[in-house]
Amino acid sequence: MSKDSSNPDSQELPQMRRKEGTLLPGSQSGSRGRWKVILHSRTRGISKTQQFPRNFGTVWRVILNVLVIFIISQLIAVFIVEFFLGFLHSSTNLTNDLNNSAPAQFFYLLIAEGLTVAFVLSIIRRRGLKLIAIGLGRKPAWRDLRRGLIGFAAFYGLLIIATVIISALFPGFNTNQTQNVGFNSLNSNLDQVLAFAALVVLPPLGEETLVRGYLYSALRSHWKFIPAMLVTSLLFGLAHLQLGDGAAALWAAGLDTFVLSLILVYLRETTGALYAGMLVHSLNNVIAFGVHFHGVLF
Repeated sequence: MSKDSSNPDSQELPQMRRKEGTLLPGSQSGSRGRWKVILHSRTRGISKTQQFPRNFGTVWRVILNVLVIFIISQLIAVFIVEFFLGFLHSSTNLTNDLNNSAPAQFFYLLIAEGLTVAFVLSIIRRRGLKLIAIGLGRKPAWRDLRRGLIGFAAFYGLLIIATVIISALFPGFNTNQTQNVGFNSLNSNLDQVLAFAALVVLPPLGEETLVRGYLYSALRSHWKFIPAMLVTSLLFGLAHLQLGDGAAALWAAGLDTFVLSLILVYLRETTGALYAGMLVHSLNNVIAFGVHFHGVLF
């Protein structure tokens, strides 16, 4: 049977198969025609409405949810771990015991990140959304590994440029500030393994689900790419300033995580999933782990 050239569907199919960045004709009014760039990347067959549905709620509601999840998950984790530490130790300073016990720190982060993911999934279910809405709608693929490695290299290149510019504009900018990551006492190989798992493996799972999965996806459903990316990255950077411990703000950590988030958001947007971003996040934490605990790069 020959193709019906009069069928509009048969004429649109070749256009829909064009590669990303292809110019496609838009709607026409009289003799004027519009062209728009379709940046499809790795999300072929998935519309923006499917990837970033409007069911998340208002922008302020989403930001409030993120703040509550971030705080509540940590408070619950601290309570649970210190509750059990109280049975095991007679010390009255349970917070100090937590900071100096690698197993306690590991379980604290395991519970906190686990609760973060659980809270996000609970909100998604109550909103009637699918996992695709937060970048978990498909299995990891080899292209995520390739994109992640490229993104990791791009992150460090962009970070070097940003650091040079900020240091030139603000000569007093301190790039040697040390971030408090816990695990003050690592006395055995098991402690090293627990610290590595807690700082390299767990945070990318919880933080990517909350920030690039829930927060960015919700903002993206309301805003265009650039505003959603900047607000997400700004909030992520502010969360790493460690303003609550009485010390000076860690502006170097804020800059690092802001630039990191730009790359992670871009990967979330272009791959339609969180996996490449999780890889970049983990690789960055590997570097930070080596520098912080061993003074060397792996």
